[in-house]
Amino acid sequence: MGLTPREKDLTITFDCQFKVKVPDVTLTTLLKAFTYLLPKILVDFIQKALIGYGELVMARKQKPFACPKCGNAERFTWKTRAGKPMEVLTTYAWITLRQMQVQCSSCGTKTSIGRALLGLEPYQRIAPEVRRKLGLLGTLTTFRVAETFMKTFGAAIDKMTIWRAVQKTGEEIAFSLDPKGEARGEADGTGIGIKGIKKRGKELKVLVQYMKGGTIRVAGIDIGSYNGNWNRLFKQSLETLKEFKSFFLVTDGDTSILDGLKEKVKVLYQRCLWHIPHQLKFALWQDKAKVKRKSPEWLSVMGRIYEIVGIRSGIDSDEEIQALVEVKKQSLDALIADCRAKEYKHVVSYLENAKNDLFTGITNKLQGKTTSRIERLFRTVNMRINVSKWTTKGALNVTKVRLAFYYNGFDPENSENPYPEGLNPEVST
Repeated sequence: MGLTPREKDLTITFDCQFKVKVPDVTLTTLLKAFTYLLPKILVDFIQKALIGYGELVMARKQKPFACPKCGNAERFTWKTRAGKPMEVLTTYAWITLRQMQVQCSSCGTKTSIGRALLGLEPYQRIAPEVRRKLGLLGTLTTFRVAETFMKTFGAAIDKMTIWRAVQKTGEEIAFSLDPKGEARGEADGTGIGIKGIKKRGKELKVLVQYMKGGTIRVAGIDIGSYNGNWNRLFKQSLETLKEFKSFFLVTDGDTSILDGLKEKVKVLYQRCLWHIPHQLKFALWQDKAKVKRKSPEWLSVMGRIYEIVGIRSGIDSDEEIQALVEVKKQSLDALIADCRAKEYKHVVSYLENAKNDLFTGITNKLQGKTTSRIERLFRTVNMRINVSKWTTKGALNVTKVRLAFYYNGFDPENSENPYPEGLNPEVST
Protein backbone atom coordinates (compact mmCIF):
# COMPACT_ATOMS: atom_id res chain seq x y z
CA MET A 1 0.00 0.00 0.00
CA GLY A 2 1.34 3.44 -0.88
CA LEU A 3 0.35 6.86 0.46
CA THR A 4 1.29 10.09 -1.30
CA PRO A 5 0.93 13.14 0.97
CA ARG A 6 -0.71 16.30 -0.37
CA GLU A 7 -1.89 19.48 1.25
CA LYS A 8 -5.47 18.30 1.64
CA ASP A 9 -5.75 14.68 0.55
CA LEU A 10 -3.95 11.40 0.06
CA THR A 11 -3.77 8.94 -2.80
CA ILE A 12 -4.39 5.40 -1.61
CA THR A 13 -3.38 2.38 -3.65
CA PHE A 14 -5.36 -0.57 -2.32
CA ASP A 15 -5.04 -4.22 -3.34
CA CYS A 16 -6.98 -7.07 -1.78
CA GLN A 17 -7.71 -10.70 -2.50
CA PHE A 18 -10.54 -12.82 -1.08
CA LYS A 19 -11.88 -16.25 -1.95
CA VAL A 20 -15.59 -17.04 -2.06
CA LYS A 21 -17.33 -20.18 -3.31
CA VAL A 22 -20.44 -19.75 -5.47
CA PRO A 23 -22.71 -22.48 -6.92
CA ASP A 24 -23.35 -20.48 -10.10
CA VAL A 25 -22.78 -17.05 -11.61
CA THR A 26 -26.34 -15.74 -11.71
CA LEU A 27 -26.67 -12.09 -10.73
CA THR A 28 -28.58 -13.03 -7.56
CA THR A 29 -25.81 -15.35 -6.41
CA LEU A 30 -23.04 -12.89 -7.18
CA LEU A 31 -24.83 -10.06 -5.36
CA LYS A 32 -25.23 -12.25 -2.29
CA ALA A 33 -21.55 -13.14 -2.46
CA PHE A 34 -20.57 -9.48 -2.74
CA THR A 35 -22.83 -8.60 0.20
CA TYR A 36 -20.93 -11.22 2.19
CA LEU A 37 -17.54 -9.87 1.04
CA LEU A 38 -18.28 -6.17 1.43
CA PRO A 39 -17.68 -5.89 5.21
CA LYS A 40 -14.46 -7.88 4.90
CA ILE A 41 -13.19 -5.69 2.06
CA LEU A 42 -14.21 -2.59 3.98
CA VAL A 43 -12.33 -3.67 7.12
CA ASP A 44 -9.22 -4.49 5.10
CA PHE A 45 -9.37 -1.17 3.24
CA ILE A 46 -9.88 1.00 6.33
CA GLN A 47 -7.29 -0.89 8.40
CA LYS A 48 -4.60 -0.58 5.75
CA ALA A 49 -5.45 3.08 5.18
CA LEU A 50 -5.21 3.75 8.93
CA ILE A 51 -1.84 2.08 9.27
CA GLY A 52 -0.48 3.82 6.18
CA TYR A 53 -1.71 7.21 7.34
CA GLY A 54 -0.48 6.50 10.87
CA GLU A 55 3.02 5.86 9.53
CA LEU A 56 2.81 9.11 7.57
CA VAL A 57 1.78 11.32 10.49
CA MET A 58 4.23 9.66 12.88
CA ALA A 59 7.00 10.85 10.52
CA ARG A 60 5.78 14.44 10.79
CA LYS A 61 6.85 16.81 13.52
CA GLN A 62 3.36 18.05 14.35
CA LYS A 63 0.84 15.27 14.92
CA PRO A 64 -2.95 15.52 14.34
CA PHE A 65 -3.44 14.21 17.90
CA ALA A 66 -2.08 15.05 21.33
CA CYS A 67 -1.23 13.28 24.57
CA PRO A 68 -4.36 13.34 26.77
CA LYS A 69 -2.21 13.81 29.89
CA CYS A 70 0.51 16.37 29.08
CA GLY A 71 -0.72 17.81 25.76
CA ASN A 72 2.40 16.84 23.78
CA ALA A 73 1.60 16.77 20.05
CA GLU A 74 5.07 16.13 18.57
CA ARG A 75 7.08 13.31 20.15
CA PHE A 76 5.63 9.77 20.16
CA THR A 77 6.82 6.21 19.60
CA TRP A 78 4.88 3.24 18.25
CA LYS A 79 3.59 0.63 20.70
CA THR A 80 1.41 -1.44 18.33
CA ARG A 81 -0.22 -1.16 14.94
CA ALA A 82 -2.74 -3.94 15.57
CA GLY A 83 -3.89 -3.74 19.17
CA LYS A 84 -7.25 -4.37 20.81
CA PRO A 85 -10.36 -4.49 18.59
CA MET A 86 -12.65 -1.48 18.27
CA GLU A 87 -16.13 -1.61 16.77
CA VAL A 88 -17.29 1.12 14.37
CA LEU A 89 -20.60 1.53 12.53
CA THR A 90 -20.57 2.38 8.83
CA THR A 91 -23.55 2.76 6.49
CA TYR A 92 -22.76 -0.73 5.23
CA ALA A 93 -22.26 -2.71 8.43
CA TRP A 94 -20.70 -2.82 11.87
CA ILE A 95 -17.00 -3.49 11.39
CA THR A 96 -14.21 -4.41 13.77
CA LEU A 97 -10.84 -2.67 13.40
CA ARG A 98 -7.58 -3.08 15.30
CA GLN A 99 -6.54 -0.15 17.42
CA MET A 100 -3.20 1.55 16.90
CA GLN A 101 -1.39 2.66 20.03
CA VAL A 102 1.45 5.15 20.53
CA GLN A 103 3.39 6.25 23.62
CA CYS A 104 4.10 9.84 24.57
CA SER A 105 7.85 10.45 24.76
CA SER A 106 7.32 13.23 27.33
CA CYS A 107 5.27 11.51 30.03
CA GLY A 108 5.07 7.89 28.90
CA THR A 109 1.27 7.85 28.54
CA LYS A 110 -0.06 5.33 26.05
CA THR A 111 -2.92 6.42 23.81
CA SER A 112 -4.88 4.92 20.92
CA ILE A 113 -4.95 7.02 17.76
CA GLY A 114 -7.27 5.05 15.45
CA ARG A 115 -10.45 6.93 16.34
CA ALA A 116 -8.63 10.28 16.19
CA LEU A 117 -7.44 9.54 12.65
CA LEU A 118 -10.97 8.45 11.67
CA GLY A 119 -12.40 11.72 12.97
CA LEU A 120 -14.17 10.08 15.93
CA GLU A 121 -14.25 11.12 19.55
CA PRO A 122 -12.74 8.74 22.17
CA TYR A 123 -14.98 5.68 22.63
CA GLN A 124 -17.30 6.91 19.84
CA ARG A 125 -18.54 4.07 17.63
CA ILE A 126 -20.75 5.97 15.17
CA ALA A 127 -19.51 8.87 13.08
CA PRO A 128 -21.82 11.93 13.09
CA GLU A 129 -22.40 11.67 9.34
CA VAL A 130 -23.47 8.01 9.61
CA ARG A 131 -25.72 8.79 12.58
CA ARG A 132 -27.41 11.66 10.73
CA LYS A 133 -28.13 9.42 7.73
CA LEU A 134 -29.67 6.75 9.95
CA GLY A 135 -31.55 9.46 11.82
CA LEU A 136 -33.12 10.73 8.62
CA LEU A 137 -34.00 7.20 7.51
CA GLY A 138 -35.78 6.60 10.80
CA THR A 139 -37.97 9.68 10.28
CA LEU A 140 -38.94 8.88 6.69
CA THR A 141 -40.36 5.48 7.62
CA THR A 142 -40.89 3.30 10.69
CA PHE A 143 -37.92 1.94 12.60
CA ARG A 144 -38.85 -1.64 11.73
CA VAL A 145 -39.15 -0.84 8.00
CA ALA A 146 -35.88 1.10 8.12
CA GLU A 147 -34.18 -1.96 9.62
CA THR A 148 -35.64 -4.10 6.83
CA PHE A 149 -34.40 -1.69 4.17
CA MET A 150 -30.88 -1.77 5.60
CA LYS A 151 -30.84 -5.59 5.70
CA THR A 152 -32.22 -5.77 2.16
CA PHE A 153 -29.22 -3.84 0.89
CA GLY A 154 -26.71 -5.76 2.99
CA ALA A 155 -26.35 -3.55 6.08
CA ALA A 156 -27.26 -5.44 9.26
CA ILE A 157 -28.25 -2.42 11.37
CA ASP A 158 -31.00 -3.02 13.91
CA LYS A 159 -33.96 -0.75 14.56
CA MET A 160 -32.77 0.32 18.03
CA THR A 161 -29.57 1.73 16.53
CA ILE A 162 -31.71 3.67 14.06
CA TRP A 163 -33.99 4.86 16.89
CA ARG A 164 -31.01 6.14 18.89
CA ALA A 165 -29.70 7.90 15.78
CA VAL A 166 -33.05 9.70 15.40
CA GLN A 167 -32.99 10.83 19.04
CA LYS A 168 -29.41 12.10 18.90
CA THR A 169 -29.92 13.90 15.59
CA GLY A 170 -33.15 15.49 16.81
CA GLU A 171 -31.45 16.76 19.97
CA GLU A 172 -28.92 18.64 17.83
CA ILE A 173 -31.59 20.64 16.02
CA ALA A 174 -32.96 23.89 17.47
CA PHE A 175 -35.16 25.93 15.14
CA SER A 176 -35.27 29.73 15.12
CA LEU A 177 -36.44 32.60 12.93
CA ASP A 178 -34.22 33.64 10.03
CA PRO A 179 -33.52 37.41 10.02
CA LYS A 180 -33.23 37.18 6.23
CA GLY A 181 -36.75 35.81 5.94
CA GLU A 182 -40.01 37.72 5.78
CA ALA A 183 -41.53 39.35 8.87
CA ARG A 184 -44.56 37.11 8.84
CA GLY A 185 -45.43 33.57 9.77
CA GLU A 186 -47.94 31.15 11.28
CA ALA A 187 -48.28 29.41 14.62
CA ASP A 188 -50.56 26.44 15.13
CA GLY A 189 -50.88 23.16 17.00
CA THR A 190 -52.11 19.62 16.38
CA GLY A 191 -52.79 16.71 18.70
CA ILE A 192 -50.43 13.74 18.79
CA GLY A 193 -50.63 10.37 20.51
CA ILE A 194 -48.47 10.01 23.62
CA LYS A 195 -47.96 6.79 25.58
CA GLY A 196 -50.04 6.56 28.74
CA ILE A 197 -52.49 9.29 27.64
CA LYS A 198 -55.82 8.57 25.98
CA LYS A 199 -56.38 9.68 22.40
CA ARG A 200 -54.15 12.57 21.31
CA GLY A 201 -52.92 13.58 24.73
CA LYS A 202 -50.41 16.30 23.83
CA GLU A 203 -50.25 19.13 21.32
CA LEU A 204 -47.45 19.63 18.83
CA LYS A 205 -46.93 23.39 18.46
CA VAL A 206 -45.15 24.72 15.38
CA LEU A 207 -44.06 28.19 14.28
CA VAL A 208 -43.29 28.67 10.58
CA GLN A 209 -41.79 31.67 8.81
CA TYR A 210 -42.49 32.80 5.26
CA MET A 211 -39.43 33.11 3.05
CA LYS A 212 -38.91 35.10 -0.12
CA GLY A 213 -40.17 33.13 -3.09
CA GLY A 214 -43.25 31.78 -1.31
CA THR A 215 -41.69 28.92 0.63
CA ILE A 216 -41.90 28.38 4.39
CA ARG A 217 -39.39 27.16 6.95
CA VAL A 218 -39.86 25.87 10.48
CA ALA A 219 -38.85 28.48 13.05
CA GLY A 220 -39.96 26.79 16.27
CA ILE A 221 -41.35 23.49 17.54
CA ASP A 222 -42.44 22.16 20.91
CA ILE A 223 -44.77 19.59 22.48
CA GLY A 224 -46.94 20.51 25.46
CA SER A 225 -50.46 20.64 26.82
CA TYR A 226 -53.39 21.94 24.82
CA ASN A 227 -53.87 25.72 24.95
CA GLY A 228 -50.80 25.84 27.15
CA ASN A 229 -47.93 28.24 27.35
CA TRP A 230 -46.13 28.82 24.04
CA ASN A 231 -43.02 30.37 25.61
CA ARG A 232 -40.65 27.62 24.54
CA LEU A 233 -41.82 27.85 20.94
CA PHE A 234 -40.63 31.47 20.68
CA LYS A 235 -37.67 31.22 23.06
CA GLN A 236 -35.02 30.75 20.35
CA SER A 237 -36.48 33.58 18.26
CA LEU A 238 -37.14 36.46 20.65
CA GLU A 239 -33.91 38.27 19.78
CA THR A 240 -34.53 37.82 16.04
CA LEU A 241 -38.11 39.06 16.45
CA LYS A 242 -36.74 42.29 17.89
CA GLU A 243 -34.82 42.87 14.65
CA PHE A 244 -38.10 43.17 12.74
CA LYS A 245 -40.01 46.45 12.83
CA SER A 246 -43.14 44.36 13.31
CA PHE A 247 -44.04 40.70 12.80
CA PHE A 248 -47.29 39.51 11.19
CA LEU A 249 -48.48 36.33 12.91
CA VAL A 250 -51.35 34.20 11.63
CA THR A 251 -52.85 31.68 14.08
CA ASP A 252 -55.86 29.40 14.31
CA GLY A 253 -57.27 31.54 17.13
CA ASP A 254 -55.42 30.27 20.23
CA THR A 255 -54.75 33.51 22.12
CA SER A 256 -52.33 31.75 24.47
CA ILE A 257 -49.86 31.87 21.58
CA LEU A 258 -49.24 35.50 22.46
CA ASP A 259 -48.18 34.51 26.00
CA GLY A 260 -44.87 33.49 24.47
CA LEU A 261 -44.26 37.05 23.28
CA LYS A 262 -44.13 38.96 26.54
CA GLU A 263 -40.95 40.71 25.49
CA LYS A 264 -41.26 44.12 23.81
CA VAL A 265 -41.98 42.72 20.35
CA LYS A 266 -44.59 44.27 18.06
CA VAL A 267 -46.73 41.46 16.74
CA LEU A 268 -49.69 42.01 14.42
CA TYR A 269 -52.11 39.22 15.25
CA GLN A 270 -54.33 37.74 12.52
CA ARG A 271 -56.85 34.95 12.78
CA CYS A 272 -56.36 32.40 10.03
CA LEU A 273 -59.29 32.90 7.67
CA TRP A 274 -58.93 29.31 6.51
CA HIS A 275 -59.68 28.13 10.04
CA ILE A 276 -62.75 30.33 10.63
CA PRO A 277 -65.33 28.30 8.63
CA HIS A 278 -63.62 25.07 9.66
CA GLN A 279 -63.91 25.82 13.38
CA LEU A 280 -67.36 27.39 13.01
CA LYS A 281 -68.66 23.97 11.94
CA PHE A 282 -67.60 22.64 15.33
CA ALA A 283 -69.43 25.50 17.10
CA LEU A 284 -72.54 24.70 15.05
CA TRP A 285 -72.21 21.07 16.08
CA GLN A 286 -72.11 22.18 19.73
CA ASP A 287 -75.38 24.03 19.09
CA LYS A 288 -76.95 20.97 17.43
CA ALA A 289 -79.94 21.19 19.77
CA LYS A 290 -80.83 24.48 18.04
CA VAL A 291 -79.63 23.88 14.49
CA LYS A 292 -79.32 20.62 12.59
CA ARG A 293 -76.36 19.87 10.35
CA LYS A 294 -76.94 20.75 6.67
CA SER A 295 -80.32 22.28 7.49
CA PRO A 296 -81.26 25.56 5.69
CA GLU A 297 -80.31 27.50 8.85
CA TRP A 298 -76.94 25.69 9.09
CA LEU A 299 -76.20 26.31 5.41
CA SER A 300 -77.17 29.98 5.77
CA VAL A 301 -74.65 30.51 8.60
CA MET A 302 -71.88 28.77 6.65
CA GLY A 303 -72.65 30.65 3.43
CA ARG A 304 -72.53 33.99 5.22
CA ILE A 305 -69.23 33.24 6.98
CA TYR A 306 -67.60 32.14 3.71
CA GLU A 307 -68.61 35.47 2.20
CA ILE A 308 -67.24 37.38 5.20
CA VAL A 309 -63.79 35.73 5.21
CA GLY A 310 -63.46 35.76 1.41
CA ILE A 311 -60.96 38.58 0.77
CA ARG A 312 -59.85 39.60 -2.71
CA SER A 313 -56.16 40.24 -3.09
CA GLY A 314 -54.64 43.20 -4.92
CA ILE A 315 -56.64 45.96 -3.22
CA ASP A 316 -54.13 48.78 -2.58
CA SER A 317 -56.27 51.85 -1.95
CA ASP A 318 -56.61 52.78 1.73
CA GLU A 319 -60.14 54.01 1.15
CA GLU A 320 -61.20 50.82 -0.64
CA ILE A 321 -59.60 48.65 2.07
CA GLN A 322 -61.38 50.58 4.83
CA ALA A 323 -64.69 50.37 2.99
CA LEU A 324 -64.27 46.62 2.42
CA VAL A 325 -63.40 45.96 6.05
CA GLU A 326 -66.34 48.08 7.22
CA VAL A 327 -68.77 46.08 5.05
CA LYS A 328 -67.27 42.81 6.31
CA LYS A 329 -67.59 43.89 9.94
CA GLN A 330 -71.22 44.95 9.44
CA SER A 331 -71.99 41.57 7.86
CA LEU A 332 -70.28 39.80 10.76
CA ASP A 333 -72.19 41.84 13.36
CA ALA A 334 -75.43 41.03 11.58
CA LEU A 335 -74.58 37.32 11.56
CA ILE A 336 -73.77 37.39 15.28
CA ALA A 337 -77.03 39.22 16.04
CA ASP A 338 -79.07 36.67 14.07
CA CYS A 339 -77.33 33.74 15.79
CA ARG A 340 -77.88 35.34 19.19
CA ALA A 341 -81.57 35.71 18.44
CA LYS A 342 -81.74 32.03 17.52
CA GLU A 343 -79.77 31.12 20.70
CA TYR A 344 -76.77 29.63 18.91
CA LYS A 345 -74.67 30.25 22.01
CA HIS A 346 -71.47 28.50 20.92
CA VAL A 347 -71.53 30.14 17.49
CA VAL A 348 -71.99 33.57 19.02
CA SER A 349 -69.17 32.99 21.52
CA TYR A 350 -66.77 31.82 18.81
CA LEU A 351 -67.51 34.68 16.42
CA GLU A 352 -67.34 37.31 19.18
CA ASN A 353 -63.88 36.07 20.19
CA ALA A 354 -62.66 36.02 16.60
CA LYS A 355 -64.00 39.28 15.16
CA ASN A 356 -61.35 41.68 16.47
CA ASP A 357 -58.50 39.90 14.66
CA LEU A 358 -60.05 38.90 11.34
CA PHE A 359 -58.83 41.75 9.16
CA THR A 360 -55.44 42.72 10.62
CA GLY A 361 -53.61 41.60 7.49
CA ILE A 362 -55.58 43.50 4.89
CA THR A 363 -55.89 46.60 7.10
CA ASN A 364 -52.09 46.81 7.38
CA LYS A 365 -51.56 45.84 3.73
CA LEU A 366 -49.59 42.81 4.86
CA GLN A 367 -51.69 40.01 3.54
CA GLY A 368 -55.18 39.72 2.20
CA LYS A 369 -56.57 36.24 2.06
CA THR A 370 -54.88 34.17 4.75
CA THR A 371 -54.66 30.42 4.22
CA SER A 372 -53.09 27.87 6.48
CA ARG A 373 -49.74 26.71 5.12
CA ILE A 374 -49.04 25.02 8.41
CA GLU A 375 -51.92 22.56 7.92
CA ARG A 376 -50.00 21.08 4.98
CA LEU A 377 -46.98 20.80 7.24
CA PHE A 378 -49.03 18.86 9.78
CA ARG A 379 -49.91 16.32 7.11
CA THR A 380 -46.17 15.73 6.67
CA VAL A 381 -45.88 15.27 10.43
CA ASN A 382 -48.85 12.91 10.72
CA MET A 383 -47.58 10.57 8.00
CA ARG A 384 -44.89 9.54 10.52
CA ILE A 385 -46.31 10.41 13.92
CA ASN A 386 -49.61 8.54 13.43
CA VAL A 387 -47.86 5.19 13.13
CA SER A 388 -47.91 4.60 16.89
CA LYS A 389 -47.87 6.34 20.25
CA TRP A 390 -44.68 8.01 21.45
CA THR A 391 -42.95 9.43 24.44
CA THR A 392 -42.95 13.23 24.40
CA LYS A 393 -39.19 13.33 23.80
CA GLY A 394 -39.30 10.69 21.08
CA ALA A 395 -42.14 12.42 19.23
CA LEU A 396 -40.36 15.77 19.40
CA ASN A 397 -37.07 14.43 18.05
CA VAL A 398 -38.54 12.44 15.17
CA THR A 399 -40.65 15.45 14.14
CA LYS A 400 -37.72 17.85 14.34
CA VAL A 401 -35.58 15.74 11.99
CA ARG A 402 -38.45 15.15 9.57
CA LEU A 403 -39.42 18.83 9.35
CA ALA A 404 -35.78 19.98 9.16
CA PHE A 405 -35.37 17.74 6.12
CA TYR A 406 -38.56 18.75 4.31
CA TYR A 407 -38.60 22.48 5.12
CA ASN A 408 -35.19 23.69 6.35
CA GLY A 409 -32.66 22.07 4.03
CA PHE A 410 -31.21 19.51 6.47
CA ASP A 411 -28.80 17.37 4.40
CA PRO A 412 -27.02 14.47 6.16
CA GLU A 413 -24.98 13.85 3.00
CA ASN A 414 -23.26 17.21 3.45
CA SER A 415 -20.53 16.36 5.94
CA GLU A 416 -19.23 19.95 6.08
CA ASN A 417 -22.53 21.75 6.63
CA PRO A 418 -25.50 19.38 7.16
CA TYR A 419 -27.38 22.05 9.12
CA PRO A 420 -28.13 25.19 7.08
CA GLU A 421 -28.29 28.59 8.76
CA GLY A 422 -31.08 28.79 11.31
CA LEU A 423 -30.99 25.20 12.59
CA ASN A 424 -28.40 26.09 15.28
CA PRO A 425 -26.66 22.68 15.58
CA GLU A 426 -24.56 23.87 18.50
CA VAL A 427 -27.69 24.53 20.59
CA SER A 428 -29.20 21.40 22.10
CA THR A 429 -32.78 21.49 23.35
